[in-house]
Amino acid sequence: MLTVCQNHIKNEISKACFVSVIVDETTDVSSISQLVVVIRYVLSNGQPVERFWGFTNPPGHEAKSIAECIQASLEKVVAKPEKLISQSYDGTNAMSGQHAGVQAFIQRAYKNAQYVHCYADQLNLNVGQATSQNHQVRVFFFQPE
Repeated sequence: MLTVCQNHIKNEISKACFVSVIVDETTDVSSISQLVVVIRYVLSNGQPVERFWGFTNPPGHEAKSIAECIQASLEKVVAKPEKLISQSYDGTNAMSGQHAGVQAFIQRAYKNAQYVHCYADQLNLNVGQATSQNHQVRVFFFQPE
């Protein structure tokens, strides 16, 4: 199923003028760190879309290992490096560092890929803090599984 979805995404991206990548780290139930790769682009009818591309497991937590994993995903989906115009990660030094962060490694391969800080991560942290301090807020945001 993933292959079918990814082929559909590749087809859509081949027709898109520009592409953006969003990557965030998450930990699965077995406490293994994974990178979530999401691709954003605009369809030929003008509709912006955000598509889940997949999970990837970097061999290490340093910027170079993470960047290589992201680049491996991008090479599968972005045929022309100039199409990637944006990259978005959280604000940690490993991700956002101007000279040795992930964004710097990616920008060397994808010259047009400007770094944009992902503020959704800050929102997630703030909501987590708010819900841990106030019982009524915690109950409001509780999502049963």
